Amino acid sequence: MEQRLAIDVGSSGVKVYAGGIDDGELRFERIARMDNATEWQDGRHVWDVDTLTDRLREEIRRAAAEYDSVASVGIDATALDFGLLADGGLVRNPYFYRDPSLWTATDAVTDRCSARESFHLTGYNGPPGPLYYQLQESPEAFEEADTLVPLPGVLSHQLGGDAATEASYAMTLRLLDIRSRDWADDLIDAIGFPRGLLQEPVPPGTAVGSVDAVDGEPEIVLPASHDTASAVGALPLTADNNAFLCTGSWFIPGVELPEPLVTDAVFEAGGSNEVGVEGTVRFLRNLPGFSLLEHCRDEWRETDATHEYEPLLEGAADLPLDGPVIDIRDDAFVEAQFDGDVETRVREYCERTGQQPPEDEFEMTRCLLVSLAVGAALVVERLIDLADESVERIHLGGGGVRNDLFCSMFASAVGRPVEAGPTEATALGNVLYQLRSGGEIPDFEAGRQLVTDRFALTRYEPEAQSTWATLRERVRESGG
Repeated sequence: MEQRLAIDVGSSGVKVYAGGIDDGELRFERIARMDNATEWQDGRHVWDVDTLTDRLREEIRRAAAEYDSVASVGIDATALDFGLLADGGLVRNPYFYRDPSLWTATDAVTDRCSARESFHLTGYNGPPGPLYYQLQESPEAFEEADTLVPLPGVLSHQLGGDAATEASYAMTLRLLDIRSRDWADDLIDAIGFPRGLLQEPVPPGTAVGSVDAVDGEPEIVLPASHDTASAVGALPLTADNNAFLCTGSWFIPGVELPEPLVTDAVFEAGGSNEVGVEGTVRFLRNLPGFSLLEHCRDEWRETDATHEYEPLLEGAADLPLDGPVIDIRDDAFVEAQFDGDVETRVREYCERTGQQPPEDEFEMTRCLLVSLAVGAALVVERLIDLADESVERIHLGGGGVRNDLFCSMFASAVGRPVEAGPTEATALGNVLYQLRSGGEIPDFEAGRQLVTDRFALTRYEPEAQSTWATLRERVRESGG
């Protein structure tokens, strides 16, 4: 069996998987996990690309020695980050999107092109603030560079492939027009970005060379290199049941559509259009996710408070549902994703909205899980309504699949059945793109069927609908 290696570069770590088709069945396993090699250098949070590349090459070597054949390697990554190349080498290490400084340029960039205008030029809801910040902060780096390459393309290039810009990741740079799948020149001109640095985007599944210094020189294939795009590729969506919730550090509720929706109503609802599988569009919105709870657990580790997942979830499950709820769509909780000060922001939100704040770690866990379920439910329902879709059930993928309490809460909050699985959707989607590129599957319908046959889905039915209707209304009234 030919193995396909999926490398998933996340905000908190890197995971490596091996997958392939054996006798008509999908085989898939995780083979390595490592730190993501982000660090602070000269006051900036950056990716240590050389260190990360060395680690990845070593894992590819191990896989090549263990398996009969490693046919290809694909890298996906968390969004927004890029490298600047000059004569094929990095000008500097890429900045990591969790550096708070990158998010301070929103007002400056919207002075050049309003958020609404930027949305209508690209279909993406959010101006290119992080990119613009770097352009203003270090213009000399952009002047020295001859090419801008997204982070997965940088890592692929370091391993031996050609430097390339894959379309799903290009979309996260917020300069790509979803309708043409090419750069939005009017926006680029408006913010004064050097257009000559941008490569022509290539579609997911493009082969860009091979891994050097590894036996067999596996082919390098660019999957949908934005991690969420690969994750949605593995979900068992169909034309009549096309709504999803990807769960991880961030939550991404959405609907898979044949065409983008670029209207004022979509802009006002916070909706975005991103590159999907085989010409489709992921119509979605980004929300704070499990990082809110993870930041709290980090704080609790430093005290005598309970911080392990199982007792926290058991304690939260024993509490009534009528405690405090927050609106995760509020800007305060987006900011908390970056600065980690979740408990303070929850307490301030509760005081502002006339609620009794959580008093211990169990009440905080219950508050966050209920609020995440309600917030995601409100957004996915709004997106379904904007898309004028009729959806029977919602597909849930990612790390939240392991959290039975949350899955049950989300089904009740959204008022529809939820089918949860697979957990490792991102890596599975990455493997499917490589299989599609190698001609082992004819299309993503066949690939998704392989995933469904390999991984059992867990179905959750909505419960206590009057209680959850009250919770939804409380969030609407407090947050909008």
